[in-house]
Amino acid sequence: MLAGLSGRKTSLGNVPTSPPDSAEKPETEADEAKMLLEAVSEERQCFKPYFSKTFKDTEVVEESAARFDCKIEGYPDPEVMWFKGEQPIKESRHYQIEYDEDGNCSLIISDVSAHDDGKYTCKAINSLGEATWTSELIVETREEGEMSNTESK
Repeated sequence: MLAGLSGRKTSLGNVPTSPPDSAEKPETEADEAKMLLEAVSEERQCFKPYFSKTFKDTEVVEESAARFDCKIEGYPDPEVMWFKGEQPIKESRHYQIEYDEDGNCSLIISDVSAHDDGKYTCKAINSLGEATWTSELIVETREEGEMSNTESK
């Protein structure tokens, strides 16, 4: 009988007899969510960026749109930059850059012209390293398209 009492005492010893201190208890749902995010962040392993989905060389007709899509993994979340040749691309009506929290990244070039022909690079950087991917945009001008249609007749 004493062994049974001893077992109960041990199991009851792990149960708190009073509520936790208010300093440990979250004040609001926002505080609770923040504490959860901090706990998850501490558990996440850091790693340098890499491309889990890449884009390929693309050929488009002048005055159409071109799109390069990729997916970037990395933690902490990498900073993403796009380049045409060696020049950084700034977002504008001509160049739209999309990036979501899942790492999906896109460069959309609207109203493509012969000046857009060239190599495009996506570069992802975080505190642990960087990754780059380059592909070429080939723009078929209207004159070339019209000539090739005439020649094939």
